Amino acid sequence: MVFGNLINLGVNSEMEFYQKREARIVNLFALITLLGLVLGITTVFFITGNYPTPVVLFTAMSSLSILFFNWQKKYNTATYIFVICINFCIFILNEQYDISVGNYLYYFPVVFCVALLHNPTKTNTRTIIFFIIILLGFVAAMTFNIDSLKLANITEADNRILLMYNCGLTVSLTILLVYLVVKLINRQNNEAIALLHKEQEAQLKISQSLKEKDVLLAEIQHRVKNNLAVITGLLNLQTEKAPCNTSKQLMIESRNRVMSISMVHERLYKKDNLSKIDFKIYVSELVKEVITSFSNATGSIKIEEELDKVEMEITKAVPIGLIINEALTNSLKHAFQHHPENPTIYIRMQIIYDRIQISVSDNGIGFSDIEKRSDTSLGISLIESLADQIDAKVVFRNEPGACVSLVFPFN
Repeated sequence: MVFGNLINLGVNSEMEFYQKREARIVNLFALITLLGLVLGITTVFFITGNYPTPVVLFTAMSSLSILFFNWQKKYNTATYIFVICINFCIFILNEQYDISVGNYLYYFPVVFCVALLHNPTKTNTRTIIFFIIILLGFVAAMTFNIDSLKLANITEADNRILLMYNCGLTVSLTILLVYLVVKLINRQNNEAIALLHKEQEAQLKISQSLKEKDVLLAEIQHRVKNNLAVITGLLNLQTEKAPCNTSKQLMIESRNRVMSISMVHERLYKKDNLSKIDFKIYVSELVKEVITSFSNATGSIKIEEELDKVEMEITKAVPIGLIINEALTNSLKHAFQHHPENPTIYIRMQIIYDRIQISVSDNGIGFSDIEKRSDTSLGISLIESLADQIDAKVVFRNEPGACVSLVFPFN
């Protein structure tokens, strides 16, 4: 229990996967080093030479400082102390004894640990620096022979005993280190799997919640569509009982406005995506409905459509649908009073870079007075008001027939 707590010193649940692994491995190596120092003290019973007390104390203090800095959540400092100080201690040990003692064997568990410290979320430069430090320490230990650091009274017999000690200690500590690292990795993988399961359960709950909201939203769209259909039906009944043609015309126009909104909700209800509709199909269907409502007046009017495929959100689809309805109604009512040849209404929708341009034009008589159009027409006033709602620019012009052009951002 105590050993497990020491390995997890400074580790908390908020840390990311590789940071946890780094802190635990550095803690583990510090504890393994302290254990190796305790076992190494027993050499005083078998050798006659001096014991390397200063370097052993320095190694012990370095290991304790590693645990301390991890406890203080200074993980990077602890890791650099581990790499630099441990390599320095092994270098000094190699200088204090003859190469035949095999102190260089301690580089192998260090290399193993440094390889495990690699963090894919950080730059490779950090890991490269660690390996360069180890390589320089090993090369220096094998190259230099500093006589002033040599321990006194070390005999050939002492060297043979120390070689046996170092081989046995290195192999034992490496096996123990590998075993504990494997346990740590398995434990951390189990933690990650448990966290993944929790995340999957949370995602499932969110998915179910979204499905419930989609069903609810679809039901709302359906009810809105039905309510608007009721209003449309009432206006149709009222149209039939209108006392004069003027009243009847006003009823038809009101009915078409409600219908243009109703069609948006109807298309939303039929789709999986409850926020956007295929506006090309919507415009074609809307034009057909408006033409049908003016069947007595349209006669041989030809409709030409040139529509790009556009997915549009409901917040824009409703006001733009109303604008098209008003522009089309204006052409049907006023453009062909003098019965021109080949009366035609053109409806175009184009994507131009990051904007959409919609135009409704005809080859009729055009606007009589463009400057004063909004003062005399409710439909045109409505177009300008709806254009302001969606930050669109609307232009009325004669070319030579009337043309209503609308430009607005695509997104």
